[in-house]
Amino acid sequence: MRYTKNMFLALAMCLWFAGAASAQMGMRPPQIPGEFKPVVGSGAQYEITTKKEPKMDMAYAIVGKESVDGAEGYWMEIRMLSGKGEGMIMKQLMVMTGDAPGPKRMIMQMPGRPPMEMPMGMMGGMMKNMPKQTATGAGPGHGMGEKVGMEPVVVPAGTFLCDHYRSQSDHGTADIWVSTKVAPYGLVKMTSEDANMVLEKVLTNETSQIKGEPQKMNFPGMDR
Repeated sequence: MRYTKNMFLALAMCLWFAGAASAQMGMRPPQIPGEFKPVVGSGAQYEITTKKEPKMDMAYAIVGKESVDGAEGYWMEIRMLSGKGEGMIMKQLMVMTGDAPGPKRMIMQMPGRPPMEMPMGMMGGMMKNMPKQTATGAGPGHGMGEKVGMEPVVVPAGTFLCDHYRSQSDHGTADIWVSTKVAPYGLVKMTSEDANMVLEKVLTNETSQIKGEPQKMNFPGMDR
């Protein structure tokens, strides 16, 4: 079965939705609140529960590093481990410094299919409607609201001494706990009236789980 433009867009949007975990949690696809601090080989696995969607598990991992037009770029992989989109993987080359920060390449793989690289034209069009990633070097607590204090938090991954932030939005109050011991965003726990996200596992020695040589998608009117 061949990939179609609509299939590829559906996969991208599914992963962006999953990466956001839930709009009710005040999260911005495809990022989660916090300062992006990539360390190659590091990552985090989360359990996400909402009132309207089945429980799902997903992971963020930094699986590589390369230079893009003189700027430092990191490959971040988002994996759907269970729930909506199970088995899907998206890998994006993130550049957070320079004149044009943001994703520079994006590769996706559906279960049982070869990996495909999104054309830059399609990717650019989709990114116009997506909020920008928090750049490395943003101040502590960027995008997380007001700091409440510091406290130990127990999650399936263990006990972490966390900075606790609270934010208000149209969806209500969200509480966020972050730790410097967790990469790439520091998130340990997040709760709101409609959804919860907790750290299941801290990942180490991570490499890409995408298998095979990526094939370039070619659609009329779009560059590579």
